Amino acid sequence: MAAPTVTFQDYDIVATAQPGEVMLDVAHRSGVRIVSYCGGQGSCGQCEVIILEGAVKPKDPARWREEVTEDGRGRRVLACQSVITENITVEIPAHAQAEDLTIRDVETLTGELVDLSEFLPLAPLTRQFALQLPPPTHDDTLSDLDRLIHCLAADHEGLAPLTIDLSLLRQLPAALRENNFQVAIAVTDTGFTPKIAAVRPSRASEKSLGLAIDVGTSTVAVQLVDLQAGQPLAASMRRNGQISYGEDVISRIVWTQQHKDGLVQMHQAIQDTINEILSHLYAQHDVSPEEVIAVSMAGNATMISFLLNIDATPIRRTPHTPAASVLPVLEAQQLGLATHPQAAVFCHPAVSGFVGGDITAGILATRMPKSDQLCLLVDVGTNGEIVIGNQDWLMAASCSAGPGFEGVGIEAAMPATAGAITNLRYDDETDTVEYQTIQEQPPRGICGTGLVEMIASLAESQVIDRTGTINTDFPSKRVRQKDYEAEFVLLWPEETAIDEALSIRQHELDDLLRSKAAMLAGITVLLSRLGLQAEDIKRMYLAGAFGASLDVEKAVAIGLLPDIPRERIHVVGNSALAGAYLTLMSRQAREEAKAIVASLTYIDLSGDTNFMDEFVASDFIPHTDLSRFPSVNI
Repeated sequence: MAAPTVTFQDYDIVATAQPGEVMLDVAHRSGVRIVSYCGGQGSCGQCEVIILEGAVKPKDPARWREEVTEDGRGRRVLACQSVITENITVEIPAHAQAEDLTIRDVETLTGELVDLSEFLPLAPLTRQFALQLPPPTHDDTLSDLDRLIHCLAADHEGLAPLTIDLSLLRQLPAALRENNFQVAIAVTDTGFTPKIAAVRPSRASEKSLGLAIDVGTSTVAVQLVDLQAGQPLAASMRRNGQISYGEDVISRIVWTQQHKDGLVQMHQAIQDTINEILSHLYAQHDVSPEEVIAVSMAGNATMISFLLNIDATPIRRTPHTPAASVLPVLEAQQLGLATHPQAAVFCHPAVSGFVGGDITAGILATRMPKSDQLCLLVDVGTNGEIVIGNQDWLMAASCSAGPGFEGVGIEAAMPATAGAITNLRYDDETDTVEYQTIQEQPPRGICGTGLVEMIASLAESQVIDRTGTINTDFPSKRVRQKDYEAEFVLLWPEETAIDEALSIRQHELDDLLRSKAAMLAGITVLLSRLGLQAEDIKRMYLAGAFGASLDVEKAVAIGLLPDIPRERIHVVGNSALAGAYLTLMSRQAREEAKAIVASLTYIDLSGDTNFMDEFVASDFIPHTDLSRFPSVNI
């Protein structure tokens, strides 16, 4: 009997299913990207597709749901719960299609945070030196390696002794003699004994380039840097290709546990994402991969584990430990990066499974360890990371804020890409919704910052009360019942690019309020443990893509952030990339990054009884105790 096939309509793809295979896995193998925020667990409901012909069987009857479409032409099912047993034809609705993975060129992403003047003299991770060595004679019989080391040390203090890999030592005699002993030597700062990374012909046109990389769960950003001048040349970013396997790190770890080749898929997805960005940058700026000799990257512990093809399962389980906190300097060829094979790779050290290298990079970039003021660094995400301290001490915590503001579990939500609503305001007098979208494209969904403004506006208009409950008596046709649940229609079908209404349902509002409550509770409890109040914070840094475009007033209004003077709040954008740039260019910065991890105290809030009390109190707009938010009028 022939194996069943899946015809993905509008994709011109017909894929063969393996025995017992679910539709979502068939789609992934075939290059058809279907949204699955929960990683195929059947809980997010985002992978809902329409079967036009044929039938499927449920994978898990407890999570199975099937309903006839409104027009009667097919049946709606979850791709992750549909086992293929016969030939079927499938339509993937717009809301289930994974977002565009187009590469975007951007301005320098490190912003005002980067100040290399504090790190002079510069000492890039890998430095290139042009040498003219004296050929050996009867009176000068030094070995090739000793000759190279002596010549280098004579002109550059601190570069002896040096180490070299056997593979490169094997190439050294020919490399010297083929180029008349005139060569370019790349030397890597390993943190211990410097290492010869490459021996190449010395040419005037030879470039010495490096990369700063932010390996984000949602987005990967790469900055191309001239190592000799210390100047960024270009930057590009795109969505992390792992998005097809789950929106957050936990769902991706679960995917690797439940699929035999899951870890390989995760590794390949992030490797491909980075290399596609590199290919784009190289083409745009006439760069050869061989010219890239150093890489500094920052990412959370799970993303770095996947990039290194290391099992991240222990990070998911208590006590959430990564395989390593401080990694040795690696070679790009070990990670499959499209650079010089021996290009050095520095990974920012992690504090714990949930306070990773992206946070230590942010601490470095904001210069918190050098400040005499009390500083707070906040990175809002699925696991909200919080760091507080100054030049005398640093403490960090993470709180499971949930992926609500990243759009997980919110049907109308989408990433911050073209067509995403970023600004939104409901006018109750005219019963209209005003909005702005990224690139001014027709709206396809609403991203995290838009969700914050939505909550603030609906609360201000009293569409929802302080508990986030929709007022079903509110005099507007936008308030309606769907599947026995209240919802508020943000945009009608004819106003969107997907010909479907964009709505927010009651359970989605509840999830969003829990996300913001966890974030505020984490900040409050960490301050409380130290005997501090919100007003003691002199500088608050909002990091990450979400924080970069966040309306601070609206964030305070709904109780996502504490109510402190706004001039103390600084939106710093991609602090992880800024830190990666600093460590790429400076040995001092690399040493400081390691010192941050060694000196930082991690506080586990999961077992703190006060956290749950504060979480419940924070699950209101903006809080049950309004005296904590004197500037908020909601």
